[in-house]
Amino acid sequence: MTAEYGKLTWEQVRDADKDRVVILNVSATEDHGPHMPLDTDTVLGMAVANGVAEAAPDEVFVMPAIPYGFNEHHKDFPGVIWIQPETLINFVCDVTESLAHHGFRRILLLNSHGSNHPILDLAARKTVIRTGIICVSASYWNLCSDRIQGLRKSEVGGIAHAGEFEAAMYKHLHPDLVDLDKAESQNLHDPDTKFFNLDLAAGGGKAMLMRWWSSVSPDGTMGDPTVADAETGKAFLEAAIEETTALVREIRALPILPRRDHH
Repeated sequence: MTAEYGKLTWEQVRDADKDRVVILNVSATEDHGPHMPLDTDTVLGMAVANGVAEAAPDEVFVMPAIPYGFNEHHKDFPGVIWIQPETLINFVCDVTESLAHHGFRRILLLNSHGSNHPILDLAARKTVIRTGIICVSASYWNLCSDRIQGLRKSEVGGIAHAGEFEAAMYKHLHPDLVDLDKAESQNLHDPDTKFFNLDLAAGGGKAMLMRWWSSVSPDGTMGDPTVADAETGKAFLEAAIEETTALVREIRALPILPRRDHH
């Protein structure tokens, strides 16, 4: 049986192992500097999801991606498609509740766009409350951040948005679509900050302030894509796939606990 949800027939859905983890990638369509395409988040998120399906074909189903996210703060850059957070939460919950209706008991909301993180956290919580199934949210870079640290070439601040991490992985996947001749380093890390480190692999921010993107980045980049290369990108992607596969296997092992109303 294929792991690609959209290629299943309704009879295959009916007869499927309902403890497979259904992976739903939620991403974004937005600026990634002058050196990368608008679909970066979707391409990378689905590369991780499909990589998990190759590693564990009998343990997951991979849904078609949701390619739009909460990113209105990027709209000063042409091409951005933004979805309001309330709309996105409701949309994702409609998908998860549909899956629960068909009997699926384990869902992973795999995030590949930073500002979707709180959205998917809430959608996962609402899904659990409404359906009683297991629904987990995770941003794939958080799952492998320690491994990214051991592979990276950029300084702290070089992995944020359209920086080394994303540029290297996209360069590995589609080298013809990444033009590093147009890339510039936009490393905005403040070494004196205690709470606002936006580097995705070096701890991340303990507090969050998301400004208008055009006020902090002249070209849509935050980080250092100039040091990106396909070989490192392959290693980044392999780390993300391996750690996400490990998460899937933990999700499969989780018990579905009975609810107890103590009124």
